[in-house]
Amino acid sequence: MLAIMQSEKVVIVVGGDQTDVDALVLRYSESHRLVGADRGALTLAELRTHFDAAIGDFDSVTPNEMEEIKKKSRVCRILPAQKDETDTEAAIAYAIETFNPEEIILLGAFGGRLDHLMSNLWLAFHPLVKEMAGKISLMDLHNTLRFYTPGSYALEKESDKKYLSFIGMTPIEKLTLTGVVYPLNGKDYDYPIPLVSNEFEESKAEMHFSFESGLLAVIQSADKRK
Repeated sequence: MLAIMQSEKVVIVVGGDQTDVDALVLRYSESHRLVGADRGALTLAELRTHFDAAIGDFDSVTPNEMEEIKKKSRVCRILPAQKDETDTEAAIAYAIETFNPEEIILLGAFGGRLDHLMSNLWLAFHPLVKEMAGKISLMDLHNTLRFYTPGSYALEKESDKKYLSFIGMTPIEKLTLTGVVYPLNGKDYDYPIPLVSNEFEESKAEMHFSFESGLLAVIQSADKRK
């Protein structure tokens, strides 16, 4: 009889802006596996006595930092600098292969270099990410972004977020939004369009959306407090 791998939850710290990553690692460290991608592994090594895996070419860390990563990570996969996938993509592939995750949260994906940010947004088109529609989040303390393929979905409100935005990564067909301040009913968009600053209806903790064609990014966000 074949053993069925139990699904787990995974946090992947990638090598972008590490602001507030420590607070989010603390929030999820007891319930999620922890994986570091490239310099994100150094952040985990600085925060934790041990973490599950370090994946990357590690071209942005010093030899001493690399030794710390090896010491703290249970698995360390050093990849060649010249490769066809990014360190983040390799870490996602490792997490899916190893943990069969029901949820993946990427931390450190925003901010930092603009090319890295664009690369992380274009993860929406990666086959592994599209297969996990709605189950991979890019997150910081003020934003949660998820990618969705066509279908019908229920979305729960995050209590610390006010705004709800729907970003077409492609043209979108038959977009319907209910349970929000600005609803839609089967609207078509023939070019990628940002529908920003919507909100959940007052006193509602859940909204529903559906669409028939395209690729959609959904963002819950809050203004940064000074």
